[in-house]
Amino acid sequence: MFFFGSLGALLWGYDNGVIASALLYIKPEFHLTPSQTGLISSFLSVGSIIGAAGSGFLANKLGRKRLIFIASLVFMAGIALAATSSTVGMLIVARTVIGIGIGIVSLSIPLYLAEIAPTAIRGRVGAYTQLMVACGILCAYLVGLAFSASHAWRAMFAVMLIPAAVLAVGVWILPESPRWLLRKGRVDEARRQLAQQVSEADLETVMAEMQAASSRRTSAWRQLLRPGMLKVVLIAILLETLSPLTGTNTIVYFAPLILKKIGFSDSASLLNTIGFGVVSVVFTIIAARVIDKWGRRPMMYVGALVMAASMITMAVLSWTAGLTVGVGGFIAIGALTVYKATFSLSWGTTTRIVVSELLPTSVRGPVQGVALTFNYASTFILTLIFPILLAAGSGIAFMIFGVVGIIAFFVAFFIQPETKGRTLEEIELSVTKASATSR
Repeated sequence: MFFFGSLGALLWGYDNGVIASALLYIKPEFHLTPSQTGLISSFLSVGSIIGAAGSGFLANKLGRKRLIFIASLVFMAGIALAATSSTVGMLIVARTVIGIGIGIVSLSIPLYLAEIAPTAIRGRVGAYTQLMVACGILCAYLVGLAFSASHAWRAMFAVMLIPAAVLAVGVWILPESPRWLLRKGRVDEARRQLAQQVSEADLETVMAEMQAASSRRTSAWRQLLRPGMLKVVLIAILLETLSPLTGTNTIVYFAPLILKKIGFSDSASLLNTIGFGVVSVVFTIIAARVIDKWGRRPMMYVGALVMAASMITMAVLSWTAGLTVGVGGFIAIGALTVYKATFSLSWGTTTRIVVSELLPTSVRGPVQGVALTFNYASTFILTLIFPILLAAGSGIAFMIFGVVGIIAFFVAFFIQPETKGRTLEEIELSVTKASATSR
């Protein structure tokens, strides 16, 4: 159940990672400038903004399962267009369509998993999203290496048609979210689905909590203006905005280009990039095992400091020894590896789990869509300008990432609440009580 629930995240990760390898061969074929490279990479985020914002409003109307199915169809259309692109314009359009699919699954999957997972393992189940993203990115790097000899970048895109089709079929065996069913007045269906998630002894207690939470959903949008509710909305937006600004997408998209700038060959750059992918998968698995023990906040504020230190190291190297083969180059690879491991262990895994947990059921979909819009807007700006900064000397970009990491530490340490071990209804009740006392 959880596998098919998170399978769309494999496509999400793959379509993010595939451009890293494909760009090595797209650039000479289309004679890309740094600006065009940024456009091809960044328009994935434009599509993601459209997908996240649109699905945020559709999540409550259509349900979680239908959104995931729609995303699979969008993925297939975008992948087919990318694999047959003959111009830069077609490729940008294809990346935009794929981005719409990513925007949909990046909202619907964490939302769905948060609502069907038992409280005791909700963090672990939520971590499946990031694990599948990491596996998708690693698969993209491996496929990129496999097709590197033939420079067949179109085939790198085309292979994803298979899991997209599997997702389109497999999503229909999934149960619908009982919380969504209850919101739609389908009480008996909600009880049947909930019985698969909790023990018989706890069924009626959890059902009563869900019904009480559902009864508080009136005037949902008006609730957002209350100080207590507004606080969690702003936290959600802050977390989603800061996560990409720590620099992760520049590594996902441009690791081979960074390594080529250091002086590695195409094949060596791809092999090192695969190493980053393996590190990401391993540390995401570790995160899934410890998140329900350690809690969300400690993982996020410690992770933010380590990521900041890694990016500041990259900035100092750029301004001093330079990103060249030798000792400085190996230190740079070490710094990027530490960053990638830490991001996977902390913000990469926990951000969307926390956002899904914090937001009340009545506004969870729409507000998560707004928060993701900020996330992808940040990603768009970064991926658009990073190739230009890399060509001119990337020290300032890495320093910005380091400063953002320090800001992320303060947000996680001083502002973000802990959600470990609390039911979604308990979290919602604390938010609504805070809203009521703030009026």
